Parts: sequence; structure tokens; C-alpha cells
Amino acid sequence: MITTIRFKTAIFQPTAAELDESHEDFINPGVFARELADFLKAGLCSRGYEISSRCSEDWGYWQQVEHDRGYTLAIGCANLDDSGDGPIVHRVFVEPDKPIIRPSSLWFRKIDVQDDVETLVAAIADLLRSDNRIQEVTMDDS
Repeated sequence: MITTIRFKTAIFQPTAAELDESHEDFINPGVFARELADFLKAGLCSRGYEISSRCSEDWGYWQQVEHDRGYTLAIGCANLDDSGDGPIVHRVFVEPDKPIIRPSSLWFRKIDVQDDVETLVAAIADLLRSDNRIQEVTMDDS
């Protein structure tokens, strides 16, 4: 199941807060994702998705997608390099990354999440490919 999208672009840069170690938006040196997370949220909202919560993590940014199926559907995003000269490689991934899961609240019940995940991944890929400033959009299962 495809859950990861990688691409290059120069449009998602670190915000001033992500560069300031004293600010709550600071993640780790060289790690940023706020502008990408905002771009994904706006684009997905225009496609009918709702982001229910967002937070920074030590590797990037995490956004949960609102739905009523009893499990966490989420998008992670981060830069993969911070060379600062030209396009930067970014990664977006969707969780869960397995087609069948057992949520902790429903431990004895399996849920097939493949359709939900594949539909969300396709929407993200379409959103990224629709912007001509984003290049080399590739998808894989890692």
C-alpha cells in the first residue's frame, strides 16, 4: 500500500519561529514543516477533508484527519534536507501504513483502512502535482 510521497520544491521554507530555538514552533535544527503542513491543510480542506488537530513533532509536523471510522488517520510531513540552495526534498506520509489495523480502542476488531488511506494519499499527490512549483513527485510504501 502506497503511503509515502516525496518531492522537491523551493516554496516550503522554515518559518522564523522554526529557526528560533526559544520559540514553541522550533522542532530541531534543520527540521521544518509548518509551511508544508499549512499548504496541505488548505488544499485538503478544499477537497472535503477536515484537519481535526495539528502539532509539531521532533521529525516534522503531524496532522490528524477528521473521520468517523474509529481509528487515527493522519498525515506527517517534513523536509528531508536543508541545503538552503535550491529545491528541498520533502516527505509526506499517511498513517496508518498497513491495510488492516487493530486500534487500541477496538483491540479485538480488525479494520480495513486501505480505501481511506489510498484515497487520502491520492488527494495529497494530486494536490502536490497540481502546483507547477513542485517537482519530482514520487510515491512509495516506505
